[in-house]
Amino acid sequence: NVLTKGKVGMIKKILDYLIIKNKTISFAESCTGGNLSVSITKIPGASKVFNGSIVSYSKYSKEKIIGIEKHEIDAFSSVSKEIAIKMAKKVKEKFNSDYSIAVTGNAGPGTDGPGSFVGDCFIAVSSKSEIFCEKYNFVSSREDFIKIVTDNSFKLFVDKIINQ
Repeated sequence: NVLTKGKVGMIKKILDYLIIKNKTISFAESCTGGNLSVSITKIPGASKVFNGSIVSYSKYSKEKIIGIEKHEIDAFSSVSKEIAIKMAKKVKEKFNSDYSIAVTGNAGPGTDGPGSFVGDCFIAVSSKSEIFCEKYNFVSSREDFIKIVTDNSFKLFVDKIINQ
């Protein structure tokens, strides 16, 4: 599978970058349900740079585990640029990592409320000094949605951190 080989190559590029720079990464995953973590831990050497992950699939876990204020979730909705950015900041702090990736989205068939559509996804990449957040819309099966969001998360890290 070309996509899988490409993804492994991209993750390996990220791991090599982090190892060479002596930096670490952590994830806050909602709509991917842990798939970023699964993808990175398949690669030998991940333990040198991957500090950990929080799968915050529910509003409850975003609030109680990650530490996002309930009024922020209520104001912006779980699937929003603001919450993706907060997830990225908070998980980076919790794991004391140099970088983080956070994802939140609607895989479907439902959404988390008005103003949010099936296929909407926000991916945030955080470094010490900057946070990049992009909105995407991927309408597909749940399984494909998870794969596409995972691939685009790693691609955004490569584009914004490694290739900048």
